[in-house]
Amino acid sequence: MLDVKLQLLDSKLELLDTKIKLWEAKPKELDLRLNELGNKISSMDIDPQLITQKLNEIDSLLKIRQESEQNIMLEPQVIYEPEPVFMYNYKSAIMMDPARLLEGTLQISYERILSTKFSLNVAGLATYSTTKGISHYYFKNQSFEYFNLASNSYESYEGEVMAGGGIIAQLRNYLLAGHSKWREAPLGLYAAPQLMYRRMSITGYYQEMEEIEPGQFELVDKKIIQHLNIYAGGVILGLKIPILKALTVDVFAGGNIKLSKYKDDDGFTKYKDWFNIDFSGVSPVAGISIGILK
Repeated sequence: MLDVKLQLLDSKLELLDTKIKLWEAKPKELDLRLNELGNKISSMDIDPQLITQKLNEIDSLLKIRQESEQNIMLEPQVIYEPEPVFMYNYKSAIMMDPARLLEGTLQISYERILSTKFSLNVAGLATYSTTKGISHYYFKNQSFEYFNLASNSYESYEGEVMAGGGIIAQLRNYLLAGHSKWREAPLGLYAAPQLMYRRMSITGYYQEMEEIEPGQFELVDKKIIQHLNIYAGGVILGLKIPILKALTVDVFAGGNIKLSKYKDDDGFTKYKDWFNIDFSGVSPVAGISIGILK
């Protein structure tokens, strides 16, 4: 057993001696490596001062960039927002037909929307037309007649004044509703059935041969007052255009079936010119109205 232990001890000593030799060889190998690296650095054409200068320049550029970024962050940012576009939501319109003034009639209408597609338009008419003033031409082109019971025929007379009032009702259907904001009620292209009623009083005079004294006759002026009822129904097509966001122009045209009847007559008038106020038949309708949007 002693011999075995001695052999093991010899083996351990040999291993220790081998490790010591390796440790002694390591520094020599490290010196060789360092010498090789030094030779390679020496063989390279590099100026250490130039490298240091370049590194300093890079550091200065980085500092300038950092300072400029800080200045940009500190400057107040101005954000320009686009001007808001206001979409007007109109609910009604008040209109006037200036062409009616040439007839001596003031026509004012009020339109109220029922939905984006439909609206109700009601117009009031007030007439006072004479041989003078703005309605002179229209009045002079009227032909007035009355039924003479004595002769059982119609006879003409000279008119002096036409006065009265009326109402027009329309249910407007805006045909392009939904395609654009400016095409919804009460703006855009529309079609509308309409009903009209007017009550007119026509005052004038005619001359009649009258016996002033026994056997003596003379032409005497006689005053006459006729009451005229006018009924009409038809269809129109129109276009309402906005102007300056508060005004509007309405251009329309169409046709009516018109029926006129004097109070004391049995039926509607016949054989009248369509320009006459007491015309009965199919007549055209056209006009231009201007007004404000609300």
